[in-house]
Order: sequence, then C-alpha cells, then structure tokens
Amino acid sequence: MDYSAIGLKCGLEVHQQLDTGKLYCRCPSLLKEGKPDFVFQRRLRASASEMGEIDKAAAEQSGRGMLFDYNSFKDCCCLVEADEEPPKPANPLALETALKISLMCNASVFDELFAMRKIVVDGSNTAGFQRTMLVAENGSLDLGKKKIGIQTIVLEEDACRPVEKTEGKVVYSLDRQGIPLIEIATAPEIRSPQEAQDCALKIGELLRRTCKAKRGLGTIRQDINISIAGGARIELKGVQELGMIAKFVEMEVQRQAALIELKKELEKRGVKEKDLQEKEIDVSEIFSKTECKFVASDLRAGKRAFAIKLKGFAGLVGKELQPDRRFGTEIKDYLNARHGIKGLLHSDELPKYGVSEEEKKKVAQKLGCTEKDAFIVVLAEAGKAFGTIRERCSMALGGVPEETRNALENGTSCYLRPLPGAARMYPETDIKTVAIDRKMLEGLKRSLPLTVEQRLELYKKHGLGQKLAEEMRLSNWACFFESMLAKGFNAITTAAFLLEGLKTLEREGIEVESITNEEIEALLEAEKKGKISKDVLLDAAREIAKGIPVENAVDGIAGKKASAGETEKIIERILESNHALIQAKGKLAVNALMGDAMKELKGRASGKEIMELLEKGISKRLNEKKA
Repeated sequence: MDYSAIGLKCGLEVHQQLDTGKLYCRCPSLLKEGKPDFVFQRRLRASASEMGEIDKAAAEQSGRGMLFDYNSFKDCCCLVEADEEPPKPANPLALETALKISLMCNASVFDELFAMRKIVVDGSNTAGFQRTMLVAENGSLDLGKKKIGIQTIVLEEDACRPVEKTEGKVVYSLDRQGIPLIEIATAPEIRSPQEAQDCALKIGELLRRTCKAKRGLGTIRQDINISIAGGARIELKGVQELGMIAKFVEMEVQRQAALIELKKELEKRGVKEKDLQEKEIDVSEIFSKTECKFVASDLRAGKRAFAIKLKGFAGLVGKELQPDRRFGTEIKDYLNARHGIKGLLHSDELPKYGVSEEEKKKVAQKLGCTEKDAFIVVLAEAGKAFGTIRERCSMALGGVPEETRNALENGTSCYLRPLPGAARMYPETDIKTVAIDRKMLEGLKRSLPLTVEQRLELYKKHGLGQKLAEEMRLSNWACFFESMLAKGFNAITTAAFLLEGLKTLEREGIEVESITNEEIEALLEAEKKGKISKDVLLDAAREIAKGIPVENAVDGIAGKKASAGETEKIIERILESNHALIQAKGKLAVNALMGDAMKELKGRASGKEIMELLEKGISKRLNEKKA
C-alpha cells in the first residue's frame, strides 16, 4: 500500500517504567502476587476541573457506575497510594533520569516543572487522577535516514494493575500505582507502519541506555496516534509488543479506509441524520419459541428483546472493517463500553446462531424495513442502549470518529472511550514546583550514557567477547559495569558475574536486589586481590544476600581454601586416573581434566592454580614417555 498517497500520519507515545522506587512515596516498585495484606473499596465520579468543565472521557467512565476493590501490600504500598496521605516530593533519581533522556533527545528542559492532575475515573488510580509532570519539549530522534520530532517528555506515575474484572466491579492491585513512567511523545511525522516500529525500537534503545528502565512484560507500553486523509485521529492504547506495532498501524489504516468507504456509500444512498431517529420496538414475542440458545436464555431470565430499524444500512452493518470485525462489531463495542451489553444481532448476519429466516422476516415486518434497510436486536432495556446505537450510526455519516481504542492481541482494536480533552488537566496543589538548576543540567549533559556503538567499542577495547558485549550494551548493569572498568576491574570476570552469575541466583529464588552495587564492588575487589577465587564468587554472593557483610562472607569462603599440598594431591590423583586420556590427547587433555578438577575442588583453589598444576603434570608424563 502507498501510505503517502493515503496521507498516513502517525505519532507514538512510549511509556517506560523506571527502576528507581516509586515516584511520590518511598516504597519500592515491586509487583506482588498472592493474598493482599488488606483490601478497600471505592467508587469514583467525574467532577469539573478548574476550567469548570467535565471531561467527556471521564464523564463516560463515571457513568458506568463501577465499584473498585484495591488490593494493598505492606512491603510496596502505603497511604500515598491509597490517597490517604499527601504525596512526597518527586523521586530524585526518577527526575534525574527524565532530565537525562530529555538531554539525549536534544529537547528543551523547562526552567520550572509543575505537577498536574490528569482526571481518570476508571478506577486505575485511587485519587481519580494521575499525577503528571511536563519536563521538556521540542526534541528529536535520529532514525538514520530521517529525524522524528519529539514533542514532549513527561514524568508521571503508573496506574494500578487490573487483577479481575466482573460485571459492575474491577479488582485492582495497588503494587503498580506510583511506579515512575517516562512518556516520550513524538510529533505526527511517522509515515509508514515500518517507520512506526523502527521509531519505537529506537526510543526503547534510548530508554534502556539509561540503565534505569524496568524490564519484563508490561514495563513498556506504546500508544499510537493514527490518521489518514479523510479519516480522524484515533489513539490506540496499550501496545506492549514492539514487533506488533507495524501490524497495528496497518490494521487501523484498513479500518479507517473502510469507514470512509461506508460513509461514501451512505451518501450515495442518501441517508441523512433524520433517518436515524427510529424508535426501538419490543420484539420479544417473535422470539418466544426461538432456537437461539442465548436469546432464549436471556428471555427466560426476564430480559426483553428490542429492535431498531437502520434506514438505508442494508449490507453495511456486516461490512468488514478489520479481519473478523465488522461495523456491527463497532456498534457492539460501544454498547459494551457504555452499558455492559456484550452482544447484539443484526439483519446482515441472520439467519444464524439458531435465529430462523422466519424470525428475521417477522422482525423486519414489525419495524417496517424495506430491502434497503437493516435492523439490530439487543437483549436489554430500551432507552440508553438504543441512543448509543443511533449515535454510532450517526457517526458513520461523518466517516471516522475520533476516539481512544484498545489494542487487541491480533493487531485489531476495539472502542475504549472518547478522546480526552483539555478539561481533564488541572494543577496539582499538594506538590511544590521543581526549579531546574542550569549548572546541574550542564553536569548531567557531560555524563550522559554512552551510545550502543560507543559501548561496544569500549567493551571490545577491554577484551570482552561478542556474546557478553551484546548482552551488556543495553543491560541495566551497563553503567555500573563501565564504572568498574574505569576502576581497573577485569571486564570478563565482572561481566560474567553481573550477567550470568546474578541470573543464576535469581533462578535459585534469591532476591538479587538485596545485594547493593557497593557490595558487588567489594566482592569483586576481594577476587581482584586474590582473597577468594572467581569460582566461588556466587557462593559469597549467596551469603551476602542473606545479610552477611561482604568481609565476613569473603573470610568464610577463604577459610575453606585448600592448602597447596592438598590441591597438589587432588590434581595428582586426577592425572593418575586419566593416564590413557593424556597419552591420547597430549597437552589438549588439560581441557577435559580442568572440569573434573574444578568439580572436585569446588572453588577451594583458583582456576589459575589448577590450570598450572594440570599443565605441569601433563607435560611431565608426556616427557617421561618420550624418554
């Protein structure tokens, strides 16, 4: 498809969690499973902002009348998350990271930063608003062949994590609320699906270079703003897989193009706004003996079947907009979002689901439908639901409505809520403004993270192999690793401990976060000075994770070291029992015997000492054979 010809405009909003502790309290940013320590309930409603207006998106969310349960945990939640205590000043490390990212994007940092309240009443924040702080604007991102403008860089708090959704209620976990989020919003300068994906990958790389980006599923989320010529801007929320971004853009372009075609067909048929004012009619009697199981079940439960005529819509309710999603699906999404109605029947798909041709004809006759008309049947109360149907069909006359949509796993999307407006934002009165010191900013500019290319060059210079270098370049350990290189630590030993050793401890269920960088440096310093061998670094780290001081852990491991005589005896025994191997492989036998020796000594002797004794013993035996 020629995306320039259809006028594709696309912009990204990338949200990345930071691994710095929470933003407006001092709780750690941990995600918890299992039974909460306590639970409380809330209902939220939309209220007017300082502009005197109620945001339309908030009003729609409030109108759903939902009840919210909040699961709270003692070790990562406090009264700030519960909105029972004023917030503390912004986390300094999170703020510093936001400033660094702004400088990395060549953005203009504001002299004073103001926290704002963004109204959100879907239950995802106990206060009914999210705190957000505009840090910088007017930056750029270099994609190689093209530069993309960065409109804004924002530091805000993440929302609660939904745990369970039932009719009329959502259960949230408070563990995620308050984790710092960096939001990077690009200008609408992206012109193809692949360019959108490349841009997201580049932003992801930028964020990971700071060594403060949280890792794992759900820690980075992309919202995509998309429009085509003749369409409208939609905001696609919650894309988590970078590899799916191009497909989401393609699918939205397809949807908007199909809606534009639908609009043109309605114009051709002469359908007007006044034609969509039909009144819904009770058609329950027609389905009194239906073989459609879900209709029969709803009628037995006391619901009524109502139908409405859509003048001039014959064949259009079933028009496919995206794979397995039709215009009728769009109407259903609105009904579900606003009224909790999860399904409907329409004439373009009948007879189906057990609804007979005869039942279809009777509904059409009762509504006064001609062959040019369509109808929709809903098992619900009359009134608001059919107002929503009329509203969505009226929107079709205009083509593509502006809205916020939810990203689905297969690359398609569904209606979530209207696009928010300016009325959702107002000043935060509980947090002081942050004045930016220009000298401090200049200092940060001189210590920005290395680029990926600079890192690989530095690591290669220090002798790090390709595998470890590739793994380290965007690791959260990269900045610490580089500080260790500057202090003269061995690159291979340090990288292997950070990337492989600590992963081993994590697999054993040990909380690696409990070991500080200072303790890691002290441990590697002990290895560097020969107090312990690198083979037992993990043993010492296990002790440190239990709360044992580094010096005691090192002394305890060192105290188990084999004496020179004991090591020589063990090596001699291994050499004697592998006489045939030595004669067959010669000096290469050292590689096979090294593993046996290391396994038996279990870190009680250094690898260097073991290697020297093996080589000496093998050479001696080979020389004796020649003699």
